[in-house]
Amino acid sequence: MTLPYLLYQMLGWLALPLAAPVVAVRAARDPRYRVGWGERLGAWGNVPSGAVWVHGASVGEMRAVAPLLALLRDAGEPLMLSTTSPSGRDAAAALAGPGGAARLLPLDLAPLVRRVLQRCRPRALVVVETELWPALLTETARAGVPLLLVNGRISDRALPRYRRVRPWVRPLLGRFAAIHAQSEADAERFRQLGAAADRVVVVGNLKYDLPAPDPSAVPATALRHARADGWRPLVAGSTHPGEEHAVAAAAATLRGNGHRVGLVVAPRHLERVEDAAREVASGGRPPVRWSTLGDPREEGILEAFRDGRAILVDEYGVLGDLYGGADAAFVGGTLVAVGGHNLLEPLNWGVVTLFGPHTENSREVRDAVVERGVGFQIADAAELATVVDRLWSQPDTAATIARGTRRLFAASRGGAARALAELRSLGAVGSGG
Repeated sequence: MTLPYLLYQMLGWLALPLAAPVVAVRAARDPRYRVGWGERLGAWGNVPSGAVWVHGASVGEMRAVAPLLALLRDAGEPLMLSTTSPSGRDAAAALAGPGGAARLLPLDLAPLVRRVLQRCRPRALVVVETELWPALLTETARAGVPLLLVNGRISDRALPRYRRVRPWVRPLLGRFAAIHAQSEADAERFRQLGAAADRVVVVGNLKYDLPAPDPSAVPATALRHARADGWRPLVAGSTHPGEEHAVAAAAATLRGNGHRVGLVVAPRHLERVEDAAREVASGGRPPVRWSTLGDPREEGILEAFRDGRAILVDEYGVLGDLYGGADAAFVGGTLVAVGGHNLLEPLNWGVVTLFGPHTENSREVRDAVVERGVGFQIADAAELATVVDRLWSQPDTAATIARGTRRLFAASRGGAARALAELRSLGAVGSGG
């Protein structure tokens, strides 16, 4: 056991009583943080033994790794999924499949991680993006479980922090049998931080392996019904503070330009729904919540649009299908310095997609969609309205975007299959033959 690892564990135990008040305050504000503490202490209960354990931080990482999870389910492999957030756990539960399970990751303390390992005895641990928890990686490797990092990336903001603790990061990266990076730039950053060059390979972004969307999904068909009635739905997804006001203001401008805009806003974090509602209202669109629209959804949507109201999405698992009925989509976390969210989710539907300048989390995707003319970067609410107005004034825009996105996805798929092949080479998954 190395001295840095011992120090990390000592600090972790010492921090527990200091963190308790912070956790209590958060639990008081968000009921979801009042549950799951048994899981965070390693009490995972009835979970599949001998499963492939896949860990991602939250909702975004679970969505990113979904194509690989689908391949593992098709291969008959049981799945043990873990995340660090309650919303991520909900997303994971929907992806675990028959015989699988989803849990909150235990606190990164060696006895708790060992408790989980003894319970589920995984055949492999797959880590999504850059979840470099020292106890998780160290104890799993000591248990003889092979580790694979998929969809690996190191953001511009994170790189300086990792460089400062490179002596601590290098042995963690050495735990992985292979590191699958999203891009050559990401691969080089992993090498700079001490990963063995022969273990780092560029396989692209797993998000390109998204399955073809379901055109019969209720949210998509409901919004398409509004389009048939002459409305132009603008769906703003994964928004953060400041962005709800911006898209509402842009919708007001578009309406003033003669477009029958129907605004749909889906905040990234549902605990912000009340704040998001106030922002949307301040931008000129009093909101109505998705959960209150009733059935059939088509009637509730049309009534909201006719009343000049925005629809505020207050349920997880809806946004992806709402993109399918959009006439244009804005991806949040990009007008504010968050780094951006999944640009490919609306593009998978062939929808006109716009985003702000803060796209550090998906640089290569941003460059690819801009170069191919299927995605559009804007600076602010005014430019959002200007660009959407221009695109909606061109009758062939939708068909052109759809063709371009099909070519982009076709040229970029394959990361999930590469990850499955890697697991097979590690003996963690059957040969499939």
